[in-house]
Amino acid sequence: MMHEHACVSGSASYWDTLKQEIQEAAPSLGIDSIGFASADPFVSLKSILEEHRAKGYESGFEEPDIEKRIHPALDGAKPASLIAIAVAYPSKLKNPPKSEPGRYRGILARSAWGRDYHQVLREAMERLEAFIRERVPEAVIKSMVDTGELVDRAVAERAGIGFSGKNCAIISPELGSWIYLGELVTNIPFQPDQPVTDGCGECTKCIDACPTGALVGPGQLNAQRCISFLTQTKGFLDEEFMLKIGNRLYGCDTCQIVCPKNRGLNWDRHPELTPDPEIVKPLLLPLLDMSNREFKERFGSSSAAWRGKKPIQRNAVIALGNFKDITAVPQLAEVLLSDPRPELRGTAAWALSRIGGEDAMKAINDASEKEQHEKVKEMIGQAASALMEHQSQNMPEQHALSGSRKLQGTVVPHTEHPDQRTIYYDELDSPIGILTVCSTEQGLCRIEFGAYDVKQAVLQQWARTRVGEYGFARDPERLAEAMQQLREYFAGTRTGFDLQLDLRGTPFQLQVWGALADISYGDVVSYTTIAEAIGRPMAVRAVGGANNKNPLPIVIPCHRVAGKDGSLVGYAGGLQAKAELLSIEGRLPKK
Repeated sequence: MMHEHACVSGSASYWDTLKQEIQEAAPSLGIDSIGFASADPFVSLKSILEEHRAKGYESGFEEPDIEKRIHPALDGAKPASLIAIAVAYPSKLKNPPKSEPGRYRGILARSAWGRDYHQVLREAMERLEAFIRERVPEAVIKSMVDTGELVDRAVAERAGIGFSGKNCAIISPELGSWIYLGELVTNIPFQPDQPVTDGCGECTKCIDACPTGALVGPGQLNAQRCISFLTQTKGFLDEEFMLKIGNRLYGCDTCQIVCPKNRGLNWDRHPELTPDPEIVKPLLLPLLDMSNREFKERFGSSSAAWRGKKPIQRNAVIALGNFKDITAVPQLAEVLLSDPRPELRGTAAWALSRIGGEDAMKAINDASEKEQHEKVKEMIGQAASALMEHQSQNMPEQHALSGSRKLQGTVVPHTEHPDQRTIYYDELDSPIGILTVCSTEQGLCRIEFGAYDVKQAVLQQWARTRVGEYGFARDPERLAEAMQQLREYFAGTRTGFDLQLDLRGTPFQLQVWGALADISYGDVVSYTTIAEAIGRPMAVRAVGGANNKNPLPIVIPCHRVAGKDGSLVGYAGGLQAKAELLSIEGRLPKK
């Protein structure tokens, strides 16, 4: 039995000679870069990891015990050194197949090209371990890849593989960031290498290019917004993320593609990492009805297969929606109506709403009659609303705003990205809780249930979608009139609002919001009434979807809408808040 000891016996010169032998042998072992570091704890990393967790930036795939992530450990021995390795992978595809109408394709991130890198790295490290044990049979060695306890980027940086870039990748001076990382912990006291002193300088291309703003600062990643993470999840995705995913089936390379340090770099040193174009850029439609066996046969050797076929199939549905592939409607309709997985059905409803057309609308209507899953029902309603919006895109603005004498708004399509705008806000302590009230230069634009620091992420997501470049600033003076009118309403002395509004929505949404604004103080109506008021009696679900996106609750009184039987139905601020508002107005719906 081996008792814990500082390190194996041997002179410093012997370990230096062994280190040199390892460095010289590395290429023959399948290793493109190798570095050595001390096994001291990563003390400065602890506070960073704790802050990362406190802000909710983790992906959930990490080692949950932070202490294990900062303290290298070995069974039966005291760690003396860390060895970091890097294996370079291709960044360019030879003769890539092209997407064409009716034959659109998805794309896997470069890290998933070729054979699963976990296996490639493990085999390289096994060869390295065997090389070391031939020379030091008593050595204690532990290797790890990707999901090991230690933070592989921290080990690689300390070992001199490269520097930590603003895109959170290790960037090698020779190989760029197109590298897989692995590390070994050992009780052999190797002399540490020097860290790389290069850096990103003033460059922020990766931060600027990140599709979802997941790079919240230099070297700071909010994994919950990262497309690479999102494409690997199995649940529903918000529309903001589905739009940004594009045709990505697994992972995202944007922050590496734009990096100047990667310019012109492409590595084909390892035949097992050579990508098959038909696998890494596959046709989308065949993915929708692929069996588990077919998926395993085709993608089983790729790292993209580790989460199973559901995420990739969901992402294929998203891609077809983003391509607006009209030929995909029959298969998407089949998914919506028959697939046993709620995430696929809901996503198919969204994709059909992006494509549009009579067949898409028919599928949505058919699904609305049979769907039982609450989240899918909600997405079907939103899809119906979006399809109605497609039909009204060419309507004159006055038609989009018709039906309301009180509602004054600015129509700003959600695809518009003007110059930086300031969104001013203040907080109001009301009988239904704290409200965050927001305004642009043009007028009142958003009321959110909750304090600003609680709802900041929600407000930022809304602003990215509806405003474009923005910044938030607290300004009680600018919001004074709106706050005063809200206080008067809650006190029961005001029955209507006289405020300039800056509404961000589609023509259909503005129609619905205009009809909501016409509901008299104290009255309660149904969604059917609203649908009839805007001249679209069959669009009840679409009306519900637009109602749910009302940016100015209370001012635009969506709380005055009830179910067919007069019962309370869902409300963004909660049913208790809805009941309180109707109580203020002297009218509660029947239960």
